[in-house]
Amino acid sequence: MTNLNDFWILLGHISLFQWIVGIISSVFFGFAIYVWRYIRIQWRFMRNLKRKVYFLKTSNDKILQTEKDLIKKIELFNVESDIKDITNDIKVTQGLDKNAVYIVGYNKDYKNYKKLVDKASDKNIPVIIFAKQGEIRESEHWDVFNSYIYCDVANTSSRLAVILMNTLIITK
Repeated sequence: MTNLNDFWILLGHISLFQWIVGIISSVFFGFAIYVWRYIRIQWRFMRNLKRKVYFLKTSNDKILQTEKDLIKKIELFNVESDIKDITNDIKVTQGLDKNAVYIVGYNKDYKNYKKLVDKASDKNIPVIIFAKQGEIRESEHWDVFNSYIYCDVANTSSRLAVILMNTLIITK
């Protein structure tokens, strides 16, 4: 009888050992998956930091020089040295790098937002619209901006830097 009793105790210990090994391996694999995803996100962010940041002005009212200087001063982003003028036509964007980010000064009279956002979405280029608080009142402009997942609106220079960094983290 003692042999049968010892056998059941041994079987219970083996089962306990299997449970412990199963729990430890599950925790380890869960942690490994978490670390792998974290590394992938950081790698994508590092690649996106190499994107060229272009400042595009839509009128002479908003020159964007102050904003460009602030972003350049951070020394984290690859900022183009000059500000491109797309007031009359967006053909200027044809010569720009495909791996880029567009920061566009808002002007309520500008008519090519739809073309610009469509062209950017075809190339998977993030667009950040720089406008004063409450300046965008036209619903058709909001419809265009909201139609593209990588389009956002910033209203201060500091907010522009935060939105740029967040956009580069999520852009594929």
